[in-house]
Amino acid sequence: MKKIIVTSISAALLSGLVGNTAPSQAQASECKATPSPTPVAKAQSMDALIPAGWHILEPYLGEKAIAKGDLNKDGISDLAAVIEKDAIKEEASPRSLLIAFGSKNNTYTLSIIAKNVVLQSDEGGIWGDPFDSLTIDRGSVLVSDYGGSNWRWYNKYRFRYQDKDWFLIGYTSGSYFTGATIIEQSDEDDINYLTGQFIERRTDEQGHTTTKKGTQRKKPLIRLKEFNSENL
Repeated sequence: MKKIIVTSISAALLSGLVGNTAPSQAQASECKATPSPTPVAKAQSMDALIPAGWHILEPYLGEKAIAKGDLNKDGISDLAAVIEKDAIKEEASPRSLLIAFGSKNNTYTLSIIAKNVVLQSDEGGIWGDPFDSLTIDRGSVLVSDYGGSNWRWYNKYRFRYQDKDWFLIGYTSGSYFTGATIIEQSDEDDINYLTGQFIERRTDEQGHTTTKKGTQRKKPLIRLKEFNSENL
């Protein structure tokens, strides 16, 4: 379903949003738009990894969009956060997904800052800000959005660290008309890109829901640094 539509730690981050190679995580991913040859040093906190002029998103007052969990299977808690550029004009600011690996000495190393994952605050239609949630689930990062008006839509993107890089391994999208159905009856497509297995759910005008399961031909996984939700 298509959607309707701080502290700087190195001089390389001052010019904007970059994804840098982490010195201890086997060449962690770089941001596609503005790669930097300068490794990011380890930091004592997430704030020290945020580029100058950006901040961690607070979808609710006092509640930051941060998730914690082990993402690289080393038994140490890692961090994921949604960051947003500081507002300059009366317009929505770009957002990005930041992921950092933890270490035994309680420091963090930037793994990636990825664009084109989190929608801006003005891309949710009448519903408003479409950001729904950021979680770490089963060792992967799960980003969810939700928006629309009478017709609602939602998307869930699952990213996992494997083979020394980040990949999209799962995608769920759905839509439903609030005047006649509820989200549990939405038309929904769910795909596991690792296995090719999919689940398709459809609800007719009489409210009858049918589910179809199958397996499609597997394709090369999409790298997070190349991800763009508009191309799914």
